[in-house]
Amino acid sequence: MSFGGIEPGDYRKLLLYNKDRIFAFVMALGTVTEEWGANAAGAINYGFPVIADSAIPEILPSGITTYEHVVANVPHDKIVARSIEVRGLKVNVSEIPIPVAYGPAFEGERVRGDDIYLEAGGGRSPMVEWVTSKRMNEIEDGKIEIIGPEITDVHARSILPLAIKVEIAGRHFETDLRTDSGKADSPPD
Repeated sequence: MSFGGIEPGDYRKLLLYNKDRIFAFVMALGTVTEEWGANAAGAINYGFPVIADSAIPEILPSGITTYEHVVANVPHDKIVARSIEVRGLKVNVSEIPIPVAYGPAFEGERVRGDDIYLEAGGGRSPMVEWVTSKRMNEIEDGKIEIIGPEITDVHARSILPLAIKVEIAGRHFETDLRTDSGKADSPPD
């Protein structure tokens, strides 16, 4: 309370401070006992959502917390990502794991003919990009599917067509995304 400058007993300001500034959540693993349930309810009253791997009653509308209050039956391999999503955290990647050097020092440099192994979607081959919005439960976060030959099966200096399809979902994205009909998509769940 001292960091937020909130007076003792001002529950509304304390809730708003926690909800907007303290990015915490409860991750309940295993059987949720009555005591754990009471603790989780207290956390919700302080603006912190509860994400569980077990079957507990869900409270999906938002109000006290930023998004859902209680989310249940989340598999262990997805519980961290789901917790981050429900709490509304933003994750910044500071290092991109690619096997080549990159950065502003290379800006404006060109890759010349003998250094090109494969060209796809440049000015010499057809290329299309398509971005479409989906509901949150219709996509798998981070899934990348490549259709076509393996790079080891392509001859050096080949030129191939390229199509990129991106499916997006999220709580906050630009509302001007359109479907093929030109009508705005409804916001994802």
